[in-house]
Amino acid sequence: MKKILAALVLSLAVSVTAFAKEEVWQYNQFTTIDMSSAKISYPAGMQTLTFHTVEKAGDSTDYCTYVYNVDEQTIQLKEMVTKTKKSKYKSSFYPESIKNGNNVIKARARMADEVLQKVLEKLNK
Repeated sequence: MKKILAALVLSLAVSVTAFAKEEVWQYNQFTTIDMSSAKISYPAGMQTLTFHTVEKAGDSTDYCTYVYNVDEQTIQLKEMVTKTKKSKYKSSFYPESIKNGNNVIKARARMADEVLQKVLEKLNK
């Protein structure tokens, strides 16, 4: 009976780990993307991707919501909640042109495009 219970617990742990790996993508050493939050919508007929990240650097953690407008080629950090040991604050930014954006904007757009490709792959399965 103990062996059966141990096998059941082990298989459950493996299943949960496999599920978690699909839902959370470690994009790089600083950024984790919640793939379950990645949604494509079509406001005003334009393909738009929204997704959430957790970005850690030093003692601060940023909880971010991105909006990537594929048709207009803009990326927006719609909401960023920054938590440190001593404080918590919220920021938001306007959509930025990817074409005319700086290196940070271009890097965020590359990340958003990779998320979009993963979402489209999942939808086409």
